Amino acid sequence: MGDEASAGPPPVNRNAEEGEVPVAQEATVAAAEDQSGAAATEVAAVDGAAPAADAESGTGNAEADGGGDAAGTGAEGEADPAAGDGSPGADGAEGQPLEASAEGAAADGVTDEAAVPAPPPPPVELEPLPEDYVPVKDLPPLPEAFARNEEGKPIPLHGVESLFLTGTTIELVGLSGLGPGHIMGEVTKEVLLGDIQFRGAISDFHALKARIQAADYDPLLIRIIEDDLYGDGNNFEIALAKEAGETWRAVVEEAERRSKLLELEAAHAAAERAKPRSKRARKVNPWQSMGSELDIEEASVRPRREPIRLVVQRKRREFHQSGIKLADKDAHELWNSSQMECRPFKDPNFDMRRMEQDVGVQAVAPLRDASTQSRGAIPPRPAATQTQALDMDEKGKRETLQRPRGSPGSVADFLERVRDQCEVALVQNEITNIFRDDLAALNDEADGGGGGSRKETLVSEAQSFTHLTYSKNKVVSAIQWLPHRKGVVAVACTEAQSHAERVSRMGRTAPAHILLWNFRDPIHPELVLQSPWEVFAFQFNPLQPDLLTGGCYNGQVVMWDLSTEVDRLGRKTAGGAAATTGGAIKGGADGAPKAATDLTPPPSAAATAAVGGGGAGAAGGVGSSGAGDAGAGSAADGDAHIPVVKHRFMTDTQFSHHQVVTDLQWLPGVEISHRGKVTKLGEGSKECNFFATIAADGKVLFWDVRVEKLLKKGKKADDLLDLVWKPIHSVHLISLIGMDLGGTRLAFDFRRLEQGMFFAGSFDGELVYADFIKPEGEENPDYAKSCLQAHVGPVIALERSPFFEDIVLTCGDWQWQLWQEGSSTPLFQSGYAQDYYTAACWSPTRPAVLYLADQSGSLEVWDLLDRSHEPSIRVTLAATPIMSLAFNPMPAAASAAQQAAQQLLAVGDATGVLRIMELPRNLRRPVHNEKKLMGTWLERQQLRLADVGARQPTRAAARKEAEERKKEAEAAALAEAAAREAAAKDAAAAAAVGLPPSTADRKDRKGQHLAEFDEKAEQEYLKLEARFKAQLGQPSGGACVWCDVRESFHSAGQSVLPG
Repeated sequence: MGDEASAGPPPVNRNAEEGEVPVAQEATVAAAEDQSGAAATEVAAVDGAAPAADAESGTGNAEADGGGDAAGTGAEGEADPAAGDGSPGADGAEGQPLEASAEGAAADGVTDEAAVPAPPPPPVELEPLPEDYVPVKDLPPLPEAFARNEEGKPIPLHGVESLFLTGTTIELVGLSGLGPGHIMGEVTKEVLLGDIQFRGAISDFHALKARIQAADYDPLLIRIIEDDLYGDGNNFEIALAKEAGETWRAVVEEAERRSKLLELEAAHAAAERAKPRSKRARKVNPWQSMGSELDIEEASVRPRREPIRLVVQRKRREFHQSGIKLADKDAHELWNSSQMECRPFKDPNFDMRRMEQDVGVQAVAPLRDASTQSRGAIPPRPAATQTQALDMDEKGKRETLQRPRGSPGSVADFLERVRDQCEVALVQNEITNIFRDDLAALNDEADGGGGGSRKETLVSEAQSFTHLTYSKNKVVSAIQWLPHRKGVVAVACTEAQSHAERVSRMGRTAPAHILLWNFRDPIHPELVLQSPWEVFAFQFNPLQPDLLTGGCYNGQVVMWDLSTEVDRLGRKTAGGAAATTGGAIKGGADGAPKAATDLTPPPSAAATAAVGGGGAGAAGGVGSSGAGDAGAGSAADGDAHIPVVKHRFMTDTQFSHHQVVTDLQWLPGVEISHRGKVTKLGEGSKECNFFATIAADGKVLFWDVRVEKLLKKGKKADDLLDLVWKPIHSVHLISLIGMDLGGTRLAFDFRRLEQGMFFAGSFDGELVYADFIKPEGEENPDYAKSCLQAHVGPVIALERSPFFEDIVLTCGDWQWQLWQEGSSTPLFQSGYAQDYYTAACWSPTRPAVLYLADQSGSLEVWDLLDRSHEPSIRVTLAATPIMSLAFNPMPAAASAAQQAAQQLLAVGDATGVLRIMELPRNLRRPVHNEKKLMGTWLERQQLRLADVGARQPTRAAARKEAEERKKEAEAAALAEAAAREAAAKDAAAAAAVGLPPSTADRKDRKGQHLAEFDEKAEQEYLKLEARFKAQLGQPSGGACVWCDVRESFHSAGQSVLPG
């Protein structure tokens, strides 16, 4: 390179509106320092100003970054060149010297002045790091300016006193300049003593006058106490000893030194980052042992001895003998054949521990490099073979697919004919256990008890459902099976949030969803019911299954009407085959017959927009939302074709619960008045218009779903904006401590609803037995008849037995209990489990079986006729807590055999996964006379409680008598100890004056010596007896000898007795 800067056409930024604008460049000049040109000096040039042209206005501006500006104005369509320090001009001239000044000519004769660039600033030399440099992060913690007591709490240093200084005192002694950045100052003794002399006893330093005068240095240091460090309310401390002041100064100096060292570290780090990557100092951190080499060493298997070398050889001439024939045989043939001379067996007297060693050995023959080239008469002929499947051409496919319904060979007719059979077969394949041995069931008796292989006692998973958008990483809070459709289950998914997180989000709507899963499609929900708040409890109307009500987190109740959705799903089912066959050609065919609602296929290309409940809701306008119309997309669109249905009605906030709704129960076949009076409808009534909800606000509210009757006269049926849905009856429950009952669960006796009695559980573990009928003449009655403490944690399950109407199951914390209606103590309570229970329910077909789930993801099956101290079966279903359980409903008219034919249990966990478990035959089919046996078991529990109650007075009297005897013994022991202590004091006093001990004292001492001697003599006698037996070897013939020895030993001992 020469001394000139290479110039060329500058790069240009393209803009469709302003034309071409050159970009300023940086010119770098390199000068050769020697002949070889190895070393070069790099000079940074100042960014020059480049001309800018405007095709419309004809004005150009250029700005020099190095300190000079050049501007010019030219005629329209021209550009004024402005040259910087070596920058190329607009004409692209090369070889411009660096010292050339900027020149330009304008149409109006104005000459621009060239700006001389300023020289670059000299490089800044960094202060080197100290020789004993240690990074600040590796330094020990900064010393503290205070001490600590035995409990670790801060206290002032020795020679330091804390005090409180008022604002007046701070100004008088000159400490007003102290603050967060400067917390320590100096004050002379003269100033402090002058303040004390001037202000007297009101001076803040008056109590320290003597110590200030005796201080061994001057001026004194005063320091601000930050954040009431010592907890005494003072704001300043004064160092009255020189040693304490030096400690404070050392702490401040060390903090300043570390601050400067941090700044120096940051400057060096920035300078290091500014260097090119190739010139940066590479910092190699030393190896830090984290224990991995120990794990590798422990996992390694090393040989402990030299390997045994065994050489098996054979003479060459013995190979290929005619009489020897080798062949391969299978292991089972060799084992069962007589050719096996030595069969393996396990020797119980010999056990060898083997260590596994991962060693690979490969025998490789010696290799040598060689090359061979041959020319055959036939050259190589590469060839390939390819097969092609028989297929119809495009024209034939189009003709086949376009054949109308009713014509021979119509694909639409064929799919319509086989659709139902295929769907039934697919569902059967999904839920059928292909490994089940049907012939094993022949071993069972006709009554269904006993027998069966081990496989028949296993709980197996038939299917699982989850959705990435609506249910993943959420909690399945409630599960309900659709009562009128087989293979359809609904789940409510809520966020896994704490109470604090929910409170922080309170006031903002958080849409939640209820998913309807169909066994035919485990990937996409059949319907998604949208709610403005999270739903923790919901239930389908048992007699009108198209109505669904749910309780929200904010206390409101919402209702969905799925009647129009069922019709739409039926139409979609009927048109599914046509949409699949003809949708790609003409958007589907019309006129398909309507299919049954329980055979709804998964979403397809013909999925239509969701149809809502029709009109606005009771608490605001609500409708429905969906995606597209028929044929608007494909099945690959996923969630876009899942119908989303909004609620039809919502209760008014003013008349709803004020806390989360925890349970909801329908009350079929009754009419409830505003005072809670129940009127039973006729037999066979198909009406179910009332349901009850319970929440943590202590209220049980009764609702009527016939919301339209609340409309005023003259209103249209679709005009629901002014409608206020409020409860028809309210019951207020009180807890044991006199506060609102935090309700969690409800349990009604549907056979005797007219009596108005029900059970309720609470968050505090209370079990309340109450009457929801309001007495005549009372406005604020006490509805609770009894309130018992059943558990120490929330009652998470409360359910009546489906076979014994007066038996109630409660579950909470680590225990479950069985209660009888009208009893104040539980009939039976289990032992405490290892994990916290989260759900529980009765078996719908077996009276003595119940199911419980816990936080470890396990399902416990308790068979009370088999064992009552532990679960009969415990199965781990998930790695996360199980949050809800629900059995598939069976028609009331179904026989016991039909109910036990197949039983499915829906299990929801804390990650949004719904599992459908198939129960084995022994859990779904009752044993012979199981209900009678369970009744007998309950009677035994009642007799046990009666016996315990009858013995309570006797036990109470015995406990009282034992306590009295204990108190008397303690009083006697105290009296004896006091007498002994008094006697010891008298003896000590007598010994001090030289008096002989009394007769009683001598007798006591003599008795003590005799007792000690007897014990020692007995031990010595036993030793002599053992020795003589060993010498004589005649334990039976030496009785008189032992007697003589005993007598002589005792006589010898008596001679040495004291006194």
